Amino acid sequence: MNRTSIVRQALAQGARPTNDLLALLGTSQPTLSRTIQELGREVIRFREPGVRTPRYALVRSDPVPSPQPVFRVDEEGRVTELGKVNFLCGGGAWVDLDGPDSRLHEGLPPAMAFAAPSGYLGARIAKVVAAELGVPASLRDWSDDHRVKFLCSMGSDVPGSLMWGANSFATHMASRQVAPIASADIARVYPQLATSTTQTGAGSSAGGEQPKFTCETETRGHLIVKFARIGTRSSEMLVLEELALRALQEAGIEAASAHYFESDGYGFLEVERFDRVGRFGRRGMISAGAIDDELFGMRDNWPAFAQRCEEAAILGADSVRKVLVLTAFSELIGNGDRHFENLSLMTDAHGQPRDVSPAYDMLPMMYAPVGGGIEPELRLVTPSFQSLGARSDVWEQAFRASHAFWLSAAADTRLSGPMREIGIGNARRVAEIVTPLLPALEPSTHEDSSGSMDHPR
Repeated sequence: MNRTSIVRQALAQGARPTNDLLALLGTSQPTLSRTIQELGREVIRFREPGVRTPRYALVRSDPVPSPQPVFRVDEEGRVTELGKVNFLCGGGAWVDLDGPDSRLHEGLPPAMAFAAPSGYLGARIAKVVAAELGVPASLRDWSDDHRVKFLCSMGSDVPGSLMWGANSFATHMASRQVAPIASADIARVYPQLATSTTQTGAGSSAGGEQPKFTCETETRGHLIVKFARIGTRSSEMLVLEELALRALQEAGIEAASAHYFESDGYGFLEVERFDRVGRFGRRGMISAGAIDDELFGMRDNWPAFAQRCEEAAILGADSVRKVLVLTAFSELIGNGDRHFENLSLMTDAHGQPRDVSPAYDMLPMMYAPVGGGIEPELRLVTPSFQSLGARSDVWEQAFRASHAFWLSAAADTRLSGPMREIGIGNARRVAEIVTPLLPALEPSTHEDSSGSMDHPR
């Protein structure tokens, strides 16, 4: 086997440092350099920040040619080409940002893993683009290659502030000429979008998630719009999500703004996208799942993730506390849907995490319809304390938000009688359960006829 074949075979397993290749060939640096030169554009040479020894890697030509440009859209809507990403044989990727932010990743870069289609919206995207891109119609069957192909070809409006590929960039620039939905047209257009979304449905791969679509409107900007038929448990869940996000905001926890309204037999929940600014600006963000997969590989629970991030100097104490409050609030409202895509971190101009994102997807999922549209029984919440500890500052804020949430649910005539009744019961329940964790509160409570609690301080 000649030298070029030996090097090609070695690099097919992943990037290798110079010393490894010299030892493998049993030759000198000049001979290795000539061998690499013979391989031409098949091989790239790079040096990771802080590492003296250069590495060599074999680049892939499939599913997209390497390198691909990386773009960032800032909060003012300006687009900058940050660098290039090379997809390597062996499954890794070299993100060359021409500076200290360059990184070699063993798999898909975290920012790309986060931006790739997922959930209900992702499942619908897979069906829509399958024929054009030559990818599976079921998102469950997508590999990292399929994700790369989508992101570098059609990823112009993915979450966060980054884009990959010249095609995505061109589509993004063309989209700036598209007018947002006029306020006067929303009542007509939303039902049409809901019908269209349902017809191209996400199917079972959406895992029972709430149907939704994305759009831009004149008055509220970029939105994720969830929808359901009026009079169903699913439509009640939309009202409850609006109330939960508002309760968090009123308790001093940053959360996405949401607005529920009804039109043409549908209930719609407009949730403002906090990764968008004005018409064209964007903010960087990344999911806890993408961070955890890259650095820790645990995906256990939110508090443990936050603690790992603090130990790794990714998050500060205030951000960790916010994660604890969101976890406690979730326990007190019956939201067990705390997977690692439902928690995100905002990132800075260099793509580095800086803080926890506003809360989103907060609602009592214990009452949400399950497979086949079965509506669970309306039972009182049963919070778990296993991963949270007894920090009174955490429980005080979580209690304030959750208690206000249940009282607002109990009084909201958009909800059914049974749902309002469970709101009254849960307001009592969370007060009883959390009181021992709030040393600043008197143990006795005053309850009025509406079920509200007044805790003297």
